[in-house]
Amino acid sequence: MTAASARPRRPALPDPWLLLPVIALGLLGLVLVQATTADPVTLHPSRLSAQATRHALYLALGLVLIVAGSRFDYRLIRRLAPLVYLASLALLLLVLAVGSHEYGARRWLTLGGVSYQPSELAKLALIFAGAALLAGREPGVRPLLLWSAHMLLPGALILLEPDLGTTLVIGAAWAAVTVAWGLQWRLLTGIAVASIAVVPIAFTIAVPDYQRERIAVFVDPGRDPLGSGFTLRQVEVALGSGSWLGNGVLAGGGSALEGLSTRASDFAFAQSGEALGFLGAAAVIVLYALVAWRGARAAAVAPDEFGRLLALGLTATIAVQAALHIAVNLRLFPATGIALPFVSTGGSALVSMCTAIGVLESIAAHRPATPREQWTGERWR
Repeated sequence: MTAASARPRRPALPDPWLLLPVIALGLLGLVLVQATTADPVTLHPSRLSAQATRHALYLALGLVLIVAGSRFDYRLIRRLAPLVYLASLALLLLVLAVGSHEYGARRWLTLGGVSYQPSELAKLALIFAGAALLAGREPGVRPLLLWSAHMLLPGALILLEPDLGTTLVIGAAWAAVTVAWGLQWRLLTGIAVASIAVVPIAFTIAVPDYQRERIAVFVDPGRDPLGSGFTLRQVEVALGSGSWLGNGVLAGGGSALEGLSTRASDFAFAQSGEALGFLGAAAVIVLYALVAWRGARAAAVAPDEFGRLLALGLTATIAVQAALHIAVNLRLFPATGIALPFVSTGGSALVSMCTAIGVLESIAAHRPATPREQWTGERWR
């Protein structure tokens, strides 16, 4: 067989530059969970706490899903998308009926001591359904209305839990896929104007009292400093105390976030800023920028429109969720209770985000070979 006729060789991992920042963020999350939950009195320094062990297991599962996903033909998702979407709706209805309460919300299904958050599947299911629905269709009003209905159904169910943060992420993913689809700017402008007009009505009807209080604290930072405003005040102190290189929290020093039950989830970025300082927090942002860049790269080289829409939707979901979490921690957005991808505790979110990375790796793997690769039989970038 000649070199010219050799079949291009598929690498073990199509895009290592997509995986490396994910591993770095996952390990950072593990270190932060260990620092948060380990008791220096009762636990040997070389052993993981129970919560850190759980996080490590989910991280290992996530890495397995990434590697498996890179070997999976993403085009099969087009056939499975309707089933996955309907399953996600069924689980969202189930969680509203029999889900467990935590932090004033009904967002989790618990079976055998293991909790699962169906909204994490819904984020992926919506992107799957949207890419399958719009790929191959000319941009127009009828498919747009159908695609909007696909978004509104899970969005409304998630908002009823209530979970405003995830609802915003789903809306952003819908917008990203819609723009990537190529809808005319005239229609996009009309959608934007209509959305802005609906905001006051949605605020009155759908925003619960506790979220209104969070918005009030965001507008007035000095509001109730020992009550509803206490958490964000501590987040400010934590970020400020980190200085350039951290304040020694990882070495057993005191933390301004001590006592906050959500510091390893909703305020993971503030925790990383306190532990690693300004430079460490900046490095975290750079890692997410790298993930977004490689995700956009996967969309650019996708061999078909379905892969392009799928890649852009998944990348937007990860990037928007990270940006929203960081904005909340920096007091640039009202608190929403959104996890930091790959870093925050929570097995459902970690597995969901790793699944998205696996699909992106699969899309990167199926890109057309360049003339040089066809000649040499390689698939190097």
